[in-house]
Amino acid sequence: MVLSGGTAWQVVSPTVVEASHMLAGVAAASPAEVWVVGHVGQHPLVARWDGTRWTIPPGPLPVASHIGAGFRGIAVAGRDSRAKPARPAGRPEADVSVQAIAVGGGYDRLAAAEVPLIHHWNGSVWDAWEGWPEDPRAARGFVLTDVAMVGEEAWAVGHGLLRGGPPGPVALHRHGGAWHAAETPSVAKGRLLAVSATSDGDVWAVGAADRTGLVMHYDGRSWTRVPIPTTRFPLTGVVALARDDAWAVGRDRVLRWNGRKWRKVDAPVTAANTVTALAPDDVWVAGGRGELAHFDGRTWSRTPSPQPLGDTAVWLASASLPAPEAGGAWLVGSHQVPQAGTVGTASSITAQSGDS
Repeated sequence: MVLSGGTAWQVVSPTVVEASHMLAGVAAASPAEVWVVGHVGQHPLVARWDGTRWTIPPGPLPVASHIGAGFRGIAVAGRDSRAKPARPAGRPEADVSVQAIAVGGGYDRLAAAEVPLIHHWNGSVWDAWEGWPEDPRAARGFVLTDVAMVGEEAWAVGHGLLRGGPPGPVALHRHGGAWHAAETPSVAKGRLLAVSATSDGDVWAVGAADRTGLVMHYDGRSWTRVPIPTTRFPLTGVVALARDDAWAVGRDRVLRWNGRKWRKVDAPVTAANTVTALAPDDVWVAGGRGELAHFDGRTWSRTPSPQPLGDTAVWLASASLPAPEAGGAWLVGSHQVPQAGTVGTASSITAQSGDS
C-alpha cells in the first residue's frame, strides 16, 4: 500500500502489482515521479508512479540462484534542475531528468552467501551493479538496506561481512561513477538500517548494536559512532534536514539532533518505523498499528491512518517531495487482510498526502 499525505492522507490505488508483494522503500522527486521498491515472490520489485498509474520499468532479469531477493531502499535525485526538457501540457515530467538507485539483497544458494543488490536507473532501464571488477568475490557476504543521494554522490548502508572483515555495519560510497567500500567503526552485532544526507559531508546512518539503537555520522572524511540516549530497540528510520537538525526513530523512541547532541523527544508513538520531514516544522513519524504522528514545530498530534486501513496498517518507509515540490509526502507498508477462519494475510499498501 502507498499512502500520500499532507493535511489529509489518502490511499493510492490501484495496487502496484496484482501479485502478492511487499513494499519496503519509497522515494519521490515530484508528484509525477515517485518510486517504490520491495519484492514480489522471490524477486526484486521496482515500480514508478507517474501521477496517475503504476508501471514496472524494464530491468535485469532475476538471478535464478538468488533466494529471497528484494530491494529495501531507493533514492532519487534530479540530474540538473536547470536543464529539464520541455514537456507537453498534461504529461508527467520526463524521467530522463531523474537518476535513481535501488539497493537490497538476497541469498545466493550457489555461492552459499548473502549478496547485495544495487541497481541504477539510466533514464530508460535499470542496470545492475556487477561488483568490483578487480575482486568480484568481494561483493558477497553482506546485504544493503537503504541508500541516500546528494547530487552525483550516494551512500548505501547495510550489514554483513565486507571484504573479509568482521561482521558488522557496512557502508558503500559512490563517487566518481563507482562504488567504494568505506571503513566504519567496529560494532559487535551492528547493523545499519537507514541513511539520510544533506550534503557530501553530512550523512547520518542508524540501525542496531545488538538489540539497542545505533547512530553513525559521515563528515566527508570518515564514519564515526555518535552517542545517543538509551534505546531499548533498534533505530529504523532517519531524516536529515540540516547540519544542526536531524531525526531518528525506532519503536517507542524519537530522537532529534540539534547540532551538538541527540536528545530524546516525547512523541505519541509506540511502534515507530519511519520518519520524514517536509520542513523543520512539518515532520511525520509512522509505524505499526496505523500510527501516524505529526510535529508542527511546537507540538505533536496523532492522525489516524485512512480507512479502511486504520490500525491494521504497518508503515515501513516514507518520503517527502523535495523543494520546490514541497507539500506532500508518501508512505509505504502493509496491512492485514482478514480471511475467514485465519488470522489474515499481509497486503502491500501505499498512501500519499493530500497536497501531493
